[in-house]
Amino acid sequence: MSSPEVRQSINGAVAAASPIPVYDLSDYLTLDEVLGSISSKAVLVQYVTSGERFASVGSPGTAGWEEDGIVVLHYVVPSGFGSTTDLNDADAIRLALRGQRLSPNVTIESVEPFTDFGGDATGLYGAAYKGYASNLYYVNRTCG
Repeated sequence: MSSPEVRQSINGAVAAASPIPVYDLSDYLTLDEVLGSISSKAVLVQYVTSGERFASVGSPGTAGWEEDGIVVLHYVVPSGFGSTTDLNDADAIRLALRGQRLSPNVTIESVEPFTDFGGDATGLYGAAYKGYASNLYYVNRTCG
């Protein structure tokens, strides 16, 4: 689970970059629960993995902690429409996020291009929705 500072920073950044509603999947019990509240398009934020390690940051003897992790961004749209507009809109969000310093400690290292691999083929979003996913990589460095 990502730290509270990371979660607040990333949720705020995604909401600022997105012209459509943003939902943190941590606030829902099932994917069906959040999809039931979506009437058109939405971005779903899913905190997948994180790790932390002791690190020397800066000059010798300056120690701190480095947390890094992956957040999956799901761009969800109603099924039955072409993908060009949606992929362009999703890519605009991606480009607005990558490389951003969100706080003195939290930086978005990179955001992969959105893909629909696994979106419909696995039934993850259900027949009513088409989903595109992107991995967002972050680092949180805290000097001691």
